[in-house]
Amino acid sequence: MWRSLGKFKILLLLSVGSFAQTFSLEAGANYFLGDLQKEIHISPYGGVGFEYKLSEWHSGYMQGSYSYLFLKKNEDFHGLHQFVGRAGVGFLEYFGVGVSLAGVRGSDKTSQASDYMLASSESEFGWNFRLKIWYAVLYYDIIWTSPKNSHLLQLGASFSL
Repeated sequence: MWRSLGKFKILLLLSVGSFAQTFSLEAGANYFLGDLQKEIHISPYGGVGFEYKLSEWHSGYMQGSYSYLFLKKNEDFHGLHQFVGRAGVGFLEYFGVGVSLAGVRGSDKTSQASDYMLASSESEFGWNFRLKIWYAVLYYDIIWTSPKNSHLLQLGASFSL
């Protein structure tokens, strides 16, 4: 079984290499806007990205990031695990627009924390906008949460491999 998993990993790396023209590592900070700014501290994130050329002026991108969010005044959770996945189309190598999937899961602090939805997992879709200049990358996500949309700004540095 372990040998077949090793072959699978090699095939996966080869397929990613032929699919993606650029592979990048990212690191930066999460900034929440609106009501979430009162609840969550500015938190670091780490991510990986793939880009591929569609035409002379257009490119496609996929990006995923993970961050541990520190809460300001919540008694039931230590913090939140957040994953954001993005896919979109870039224009002129600077601007991009696409769709996002944000997933959040709470890190329980008390026994009553299991009564909340965050104790299992919560995920929502949304839009993302990207601005990339040299090594700096900025993502602005509008996540379709109820009753109001959530707004996330990720600012970081991207290093292509």
